[in-house]
Amino acid sequence: MHPRSLRFLVATSALALSLAGAQAQSPVPRAAPAAGAIVAAKGGEELRFVREEAWRSAELRQDLLGGDALRTNAIGNLAILFSDQTQIRVGRNSTLTVNEIAGAGAGTTQLNLQAGNIWARANRGGTGVDVKTPAAVAAIRGTDWSLSVDGSGKTSLIVLEGVVELSNPQGSVTVRQGEGAVASIGQAPTKFVLVNSNDREQMLFYMTLRDAFTSTSVSPLTGPALRAERTRIAAIPPENRRAEDWLNLAEIAPSFDGRAAGVAALAEARRFPLNARQRARADLVEAVLAGAQRRWSESAALFARAERGGLDPKRRISAAYGRYIAQSLADPKRIYPEPKLSPNDPEAALAHAYVVAFREDLTAAAEVIRQAEKRFPNDTRIAVLSAQLAFALNRREEMREAIARAVAIDPDDPAVVMAHANIKGDIDGRVNEAIDDLRRVAAVAPGDPDVWNDIGLFESTRDRPIAAEEALRRSIAEDPESPIAYVNLALLILDQNRVDEAGVLIEKALELDPAFHIGYVAKGRYLLQKGEAARGLDFILMGSAANPAHSQGLLAAAIAYYQNGDEELADQALDNADRLDPNDPIVSIVRTAIAIDQYRADEAVLSAREAVRRFRQRGGDFAGIAVNRQAGSYPAQAYRFIGLNEWGRFYGDRVFDPFTASGYFDQAAAQRPTLLTARPTVATVEGETADLTAFNLVVQGLFFDPLAVSGRIGRLDLLRRPFLDVEVGGSLLFRDNRVGWGTEANVQGFTNEPMPTSFSLAANRLRGDGRNPIDKEEADSASFFVGSSPSATDRFLVFGAAASAEPGLARIDTRTRFFTGQQETTALTGGAGWSHSFSDRNVLTGAVFAQRSFDRRYSQATSADLFPLIVGGEQRERRWTEGVVAALGHTVGFGDLTLRYGFEGQAGRSFNSAFGNSFVLNAQTNRIERADINERTEADFRATRLYADAFWRPSDWFEAEVGVQRTSVDVESQPGDTSVTPRLGIGVSPFEGHWLRAAYQRDGDLPLAFTLAPVTTVGLVPNELPTALGGRIDTLALRWDAEWSPHVFTAVEYQRQDARGLDLPLAATLDSISIGKARIERLAATANLWLGYGIGVFGTVGTVSSEIRSAEAVGADVPFIAGHFARAGLTFVHPSRLKITMAGTFVSDLKGDIAGTRLDDYWTADGSVTWETPDRRLLLGFSVLNLLDQDYEIAPGIPGTGRTYAATMKARF
Repeated sequence: MHPRSLRFLVATSALALSLAGAQAQSPVPRAAPAAGAIVAAKGGEELRFVREEAWRSAELRQDLLGGDALRTNAIGNLAILFSDQTQIRVGRNSTLTVNEIAGAGAGTTQLNLQAGNIWARANRGGTGVDVKTPAAVAAIRGTDWSLSVDGSGKTSLIVLEGVVELSNPQGSVTVRQGEGAVASIGQAPTKFVLVNSNDREQMLFYMTLRDAFTSTSVSPLTGPALRAERTRIAAIPPENRRAEDWLNLAEIAPSFDGRAAGVAALAEARRFPLNARQRARADLVEAVLAGAQRRWSESAALFARAERGGLDPKRRISAAYGRYIAQSLADPKRIYPEPKLSPNDPEAALAHAYVVAFREDLTAAAEVIRQAEKRFPNDTRIAVLSAQLAFALNRREEMREAIARAVAIDPDDPAVVMAHANIKGDIDGRVNEAIDDLRRVAAVAPGDPDVWNDIGLFESTRDRPIAAEEALRRSIAEDPESPIAYVNLALLILDQNRVDEAGVLIEKALELDPAFHIGYVAKGRYLLQKGEAARGLDFILMGSAANPAHSQGLLAAAIAYYQNGDEELADQALDNADRLDPNDPIVSIVRTAIAIDQYRADEAVLSAREAVRRFRQRGGDFAGIAVNRQAGSYPAQAYRFIGLNEWGRFYGDRVFDPFTASGYFDQAAAQRPTLLTARPTVATVEGETADLTAFNLVVQGLFFDPLAVSGRIGRLDLLRRPFLDVEVGGSLLFRDNRVGWGTEANVQGFTNEPMPTSFSLAANRLRGDGRNPIDKEEADSASFFVGSSPSATDRFLVFGAAASAEPGLARIDTRTRFFTGQQETTALTGGAGWSHSFSDRNVLTGAVFAQRSFDRRYSQATSADLFPLIVGGEQRERRWTEGVVAALGHTVGFGDLTLRYGFEGQAGRSFNSAFGNSFVLNAQTNRIERADINERTEADFRATRLYADAFWRPSDWFEAEVGVQRTSVDVESQPGDTSVTPRLGIGVSPFEGHWLRAAYQRDGDLPLAFTLAPVTTVGLVPNELPTALGGRIDTLALRWDAEWSPHVFTAVEYQRQDARGLDLPLAATLDSISIGKARIERLAATANLWLGYGIGVFGTVGTVSSEIRSAEAVGADVPFIAGHFARAGLTFVHPSRLKITMAGTFVSDLKGDIAGTRLDDYWTADGSVTWETPDRRLLLGFSVLNLLDQDYEIAPGIPGTGRTYAATMKARF
């Protein structure tokens, strides 16, 4: 959560502010190892070192030893972080002695609270804390608790989490979460139960006074009169303005036009001869400007001089309170009396409320304002402050009543519009409307840093980082002395891994306010992302101790603990964050990620669904699921983790956004059906299949997030930090009593220097063996990806791959056919690209992709299928293709409409040669005809693609997409081919959890498959069919996704495809079947069930109707496509890091050729199991393919895969 500046107050979740900016003294070095350190102070706190009598000022970062005593005054409080990570907040008028701090894993921390109150948070399972008070001893084995001692010595205890025993000689009680207890001197402790406890009420808050100089105008004019005076002065040419004009402008300008405009106007005013009252007014303005620049002593003197100079009553109130605040900041050790002014003026009531909020708490300030509202019901400033205090105290009804009064009084007041905009955005979820309102305020008051800060936060909320950065930098420019925008900007660019830039901003914020708790948290996150985990955790805990009510600080602590391997402490921090802010969706997202990492599948699903609920609970712009891109991607991951891929696809498609990388990755991860029945491999059992559609989606996503090219291996980094992970593995494949083997290596890394850069390297080798040549295969591959994001607007991607293979080919030796052959393939691919954002939804991408492939074949075949003719021969072939693709794509958004258009050009050449001989033998006549084969062709090719696509999502229940592509292919010595291919799709959600989609698109093949053009239509992808160059496929797709309950999901999909130029490969041979025209209709129904206990059940049944519509075999079924099919199975995931998947597949009505040869129906069963060691350094896996060793054919004479075992082991470093 980012800090937000409100009028009069600076809100940081729990409205935590400090008396920062006073001159800090250096801490005193201590000789012994420190027991803890002071991490926050409000002003006037004192410390007495052990074995010393004198009290001294308590300074920030002062180390503490056992025996030290601390005390606070009427306005002071302290935050202390002890060496055992116990966090203590000491409230007003308190005295605490640190007797002893527990050692590493032993002993008990001993504290003595003589008077006042403390709040503390300790680690679960820690050594414990004993607090002695005049009335009792609290033996604390809890984590969150508060303790207070009144003037009579009575002790009051409240337990927020954990267990505490409160005892004295008269008795004892055990107090648990949600309970409290009291003990008086000489009386036994008694216990009570908290009703509707609000943890925020139990926390202690601190405030800053400096914002009094930046939040209001010193002009006695308010509302329309103030704005009218500004307009009047602006209409006067500067050379014609009088001293009074310039003075009025100097008073008004800082709030509207910025501090620089106020300084300039004041300088112009002082050029005129001024009377005593005018000089006092000029001193008042200068005092405010000096206070804003942290020149406290000078400011106090100027306020005092102005106060004595004959100001009118309203300005005198500003001067008196300004002097009081400036004096308090100049000398925080001294308590100055609050000015005694008449309460019958709204300025005095506002100033008094501000001081009460600082000296006491927000609840007391709210009561002051409530009384002021009765006296001044028509003052917008009081109504606005009332709304802001109610906002901070989570009093929604009071907040809405107060803002309604303010709007009724003056709807155009910038302060009213700002306060209302914050309520709209933060409470009602109407972020877009809030930003429109705030930009309207910025047009009126461009010099107000608060409005730019708020705009930056809301722009960040709706995932507009460029606009957010621009606004936050403007806020810094308007008020460079405020730490708020520095920290907010730092947190924003830390999300972009611009770590060094963020570090500079954080140091500046802490220089301005050494006690700014979010600055500590931000620095901790900065250090985490720099790879300094231990130091990062220390700073995060400092921030948490300074403001224990800040749930995001606890969330950062949870991330730090988890990345340091302290899983139990991470869970505790998450529980505390959830308890303090039970509506924060980010907590649920982090729980989802950790649960997946820990193999807690049920918790992952529940947390992911809870994240979606919390996002949507915001209402307004977040009410629909489609807009919650961040939340929607996590259910997709959680369901895929337990094998419920169609359910995961539903969420991934539902939240797809053309500007978000995760949307492309989720669509790429979806397992799409394959129409052609192929020979399964171990990789298909383990779910590691990929296709060109997935490749293009991944690359397109990487241009939006190139740092995603790498990820941790066997670890989870919730915040990206520098790393280098290596994984090496080996596998053994057992088939037909033969043993094959494989090896692999994977390197993943990320660095911040010299710019955020991710990289991944992978290499694999496979050597399969078997009795049948079809089971003998060799494959080698290597790939690399490098992604860099040097700025918020530029991204770079470079990738390459090399692969060589000798696939297993079938040996056919039957009465009528003989075939044997060999094949060697080599492929080299590479690409590079740049993506630039002109704004958050205006992105230009350029890329170059190159490919070179070689294919060498040898075959010897004889066929008697045309008996008495026997045809045969021997042949060697070489095929070589190389080409380059240059692509330029532009994606731009206009509200709910996104346009994607671009141009791609391809150029290359191909080379084919064949050598050998053939014969035709007539068995009846014994006549034989022989012929030599000597063919050679070489051709250049050119191809282009011009595309445009519009995607419109006006609401959560409707989306539409329409597009068109113009492609042309020119191959040397062949007629050119130009075509225009449309696409159209709609998606409708008539009921919650139901999504109906329909799409039509025409696809044609180009020589090279790489593209930046859209490959899906409203998330629907045509079933893959192989076509020859110049072929095309028209697809009509209909899909109904239905989430019936948290445990049941179904999907029904129908596709009708009209294909031209089909080129169907005959599996495990060098042959293919060409079909001019065909129609294929596929209908499939899928059910996904989440049973709990880490079990996901999946099942699909379907039917396919196909028909050849060209001369090859009119009316015949298309071969290799099953007429009926089914697949069912389950996945079981256990927290011991065990994952088991079992599945069965049924294939029926399969034709093996265009003659209609029917192949036998068959069932196969497959399974896989993986297990990781607790430290995740070792992964063991075992897979079995065709467990029942079913004999079947996928084409005449081409056997399916027999029983195959694969054992794998991977080691991680």
